[in-house]
Amino acid sequence: MSSSDLKLQGNALFSAKKFKEAGKKYTEAIDAGDEAADPKGLAVLYANRAACRMSLKMYLDANNDAKKATQLDPTYAKAFARLASSQDTLGDYPDSKESWQRALDALPKFDLTQAEENQKTQYQAGLTAAAVGLEKMKNTPIVGDQAIIMQGEGRMPWDLAAAMLPCLRASLATNAESLCSSAWVIHGAYENFMLGVNKMNQLQIDTVADQIKGMPGAIVDLTNGIMRDSRAIHFTDNEFISKYNKQMRLESGVYKPWEEAGPEMVIREALARQRDEGWDSVRPSLSLTIRGWIMRAVMDAGLRQRYDVAVEFFKRALDVLRSLRESWILVPKIDRGVIFEKTFLFGIQHLYIEAIMQSYALNPSVDTLEELEKESDLLIREVDGALGEPRSQEPVDPGFVSSFYTYPRALAYAMKGLCYNKKAALITTNTRELHRKAALAYIKAADSFPQDDEKHPWFLNVALQNMIQARSFPLRETLDIMKRIRVTTPTAKAIWERSSLSMSGLWQILEGVGSQEKELRSMVAEGKFTMDSFVGAEGL
Repeated sequence: MSSSDLKLQGNALFSAKKFKEAGKKYTEAIDAGDEAADPKGLAVLYANRAACRMSLKMYLDANNDAKKATQLDPTYAKAFARLASSQDTLGDYPDSKESWQRALDALPKFDLTQAEENQKTQYQAGLTAAAVGLEKMKNTPIVGDQAIIMQGEGRMPWDLAAAMLPCLRASLATNAESLCSSAWVIHGAYENFMLGVNKMNQLQIDTVADQIKGMPGAIVDLTNGIMRDSRAIHFTDNEFISKYNKQMRLESGVYKPWEEAGPEMVIREALARQRDEGWDSVRPSLSLTIRGWIMRAVMDAGLRQRYDVAVEFFKRALDVLRSLRESWILVPKIDRGVIFEKTFLFGIQHLYIEAIMQSYALNPSVDTLEELEKESDLLIREVDGALGEPRSQEPVDPGFVSSFYTYPRALAYAMKGLCYNKKAALITTNTRELHRKAALAYIKAADSFPQDDEKHPWFLNVALQNMIQARSFPLRETLDIMKRIRVTTPTAKAIWERSSLSMSGLWQILEGVGSQEKELRSMVAEGKFTMDSFVGAEGL
């Protein structure tokens, strides 16, 4: 079948809003086309496929297709508009502003048809919105839970954790519970992250030769630290972003990653590069590509609160890894690389569901809530499955299992609790049962964290609030949770006193539970309640 016939079929499917099927037809049309003979015709096909992918929320692939269309036909206004739309979605306002302008410039200057007038109005609105977005981005201070220059005077969680490690190490032989401390986790994450920072600090710029000299490997260290525990992220100076960009430029020159490609192109070209050039070529290229996406996601979330962009980059990183992992399932780790290990995927999934949650908090929607629940269920199943399999005998530090198995699953249970809680607010019936399920999920999450992690008492507290709303837990169970919060709060505070979460009043909230517990116990002593009473919010 000819390229033009396939295009017509794609158009019909697109009109019927069958975007996935339409995209496949446009792909067939592209494969059947001739770039040399008909570059403008091929540009239309790429632009059409970009529209399909935008509708499917495949923004990186849409961006890649639209960019290809503009390269094939620099006079194609609609291609620039679709490129600009994908760039807007990814928060790339400097580029989208330029693309909207190119779309306008590609329209006729005089005697416009009604369709062209409509395009002009749309493109001008896009240009204005991109300019507003760019200005907002420029004027937004670099602040946020993860994006702060920490000045803790030796009292940051990693400092306090490091001080505890000698005692924890000394007790390992006689006390297995010493392994279950958040000190190992945050210390390991901080050590990895700072290895990357220190490598970036060794960068040297040769302005005469326009070259960057430095030590590769910083991106690996930074992302390893972030996946171990994202609470280790902190900016040691105002030059972090500038240094990171230079470091990425340095490492890109060495490892040749896919800097602007979408997942589909990365998958296709990685398979080809492996066949043509071998593992030593493709392994570092893929590693830097995926880790670059992780860093982009983390910085968009932490610096700009663009959690939707973070969701896209985490999701596409997982798409690439899962697809190539299936193709290379029998290839040993030494060849394909650590990024295809299940623990690496769990590290990304952990960050991914956290970004979905943040995206939901900023812009609540039923679709986002359903995505959060689906991805949380998937992560729990996959971690449980992996824990039942024989693990590698490679030596790992004490915090490794917590970072890449326990903590991801724990957060997934907490996210299930959040989903139950939010569903209860969306309906008028069965709300108590949903709050009960939320409480149980949060308790399971809390129990998965060590008692000296701030998330242990915090998720117990969130469970407590849902227990009260459920009115289906006897007072003895409610008081037991309150007691656990009271007992573990000082333990967690010994490490997490100055965490990002503490800035939201964590310790005051948790310490306030002790007063509620005392009051309830007094009421029991006075005979106002029994341990079998079901107490709701009015009882507190």
